[in-house]
Amino acid sequence: MDDALQSVLHQTYTNWECIIVNDGSPDHTAELSKKWVEKDRRFIYLEKENGGLSSARNAGLAVSKGDFIQFLDSDDLLNKYKLEKQLACFSNNIDVVICDYFPFDEETGAFLSRRYMNPFPDLVTYKKDIINKWELELSIPCHCVLFKSKLLNQKTVKFDESLPNHEDWVFWVQLFYSSSGIFNLTQTLVSYRIHNEAMCADNKKMTKGFILACKMNKNFFESIGDKKALELSLKKLKLLENKKDLNLTKVFKLFVPPIFLILRKKLFKLCFK
Repeated sequence: MDDALQSVLHQTYTNWECIIVNDGSPDHTAELSKKWVEKDRRFIYLEKENGGLSSARNAGLAVSKGDFIQFLDSDDLLNKYKLEKQLACFSNNIDVVICDYFPFDEETGAFLSRRYMNPFPDLVTYKKDIINKWELELSIPCHCVLFKSKLLNQKTVKFDESLPNHEDWVFWVQLFYSSSGIFNLTQTLVSYRIHNEAMCADNKKMTKGFILACKMNKNFFESIGDKKALELSLKKLKLLENKKDLNLTKVFKLFVPPIFLILRKKLFKLCFK
């Protein structure tokens, strides 16, 4: 956690608040968090009963006051220019800015190509892409995104706490639907620490969560009466239900050629040294 919070403290853009959510952790999270609050008043500590990742993120969203929202899990890292560079990309017609990421092995620091997938939807068809291409050609880690907080109010967007996984996908589908436009900043500005692949290795659990998430997307578009988006969601659901043996752990290996991976490694060294 210290490394993650240090990466926030080092941001070149300084007008931020960082809400540290302790989701009933039994370790030393409370003690560590309070040290950061004492170190800098921009850190705010929030303690709650254990409710899981989605519950923790919703708790942070509920008390946030800023015009922009950035997610960061306790062991991931932001490049020091992350906020500054993404904020420069916003306009009246751009509500969401996405950057690239570097997934690395916790023990060796090596780039894990099997855990990388393109995070950039098409700038024109992004609302369709987020439905059609998710985990086939597209995956957006939460800490890659900076978005305007006003999007949370338009459709009461929040994380669904009932989902066992894929809650981020449902969140992005609704957030993107509410946005006027997105921007893809192709610089690598976050690093994503990979501890183990236990969750991804549980293919049945991941597929079940994927199908549940798809049904929630379907229900969302039914509730707002968007027939085109509903049709896309139904097609995605049919695909998943007809391929319940879909191996989600292999999908990360399919889309990045070796030469591109080498270039990404070099870019990481430039950004994070």
